[in-house]
Amino acid sequence: MKKIGIVMAVVLMLVSGACSQSNPEEGEPPIGQVLDDAVYLGEYLDSDTKEAGLEIAKGEDGGYIIQIGIYRLTSLDDGVGELTAEGMKFTATDAAGNPIGGIITVEGEAAIVTFTDSTWEYLESGTSFSYIKSSDVPNLWDE
Repeated sequence: MKKIGIVMAVVLMLVSGACSQSNPEEGEPPIGQVLDDAVYLGEYLDSDTKEAGLEIAKGEDGGYIIQIGIYRLTSLDDGVGELTAEGMKFTATDAAGNPIGGIITVEGEAAIVTFTDSTWEYLESGTSFSYIKSSDVPNLWDE
């Protein structure tokens, strides 16, 4: 009987310990998972025009610099990124001078830029553009 009581106590401790671990906040990687920014950094070509259209670099301060060119529409050259479990979230200034934001996801050599927070009439929220990685080294336009 004493052995059953000890086994029950150990099982109860294990179950309560497993249940007490907190879940990661939204946008954070699961416990023990490290986000790898190397898959994002570099230069990407517009999948239609084959011209440079997306640059992602790591700044001296450890933050991310995002520059997005959309053929015959606009260039966003002041983007700032944040690496999350969902992808590289970014904010920039649209052509009308207002904040614009979105997320960049990468699968293999392809990057998809999806605008999630836009008030600019020419670039609605939900609009996506695809780019193909051409180099692991970004070539920032304003350098």
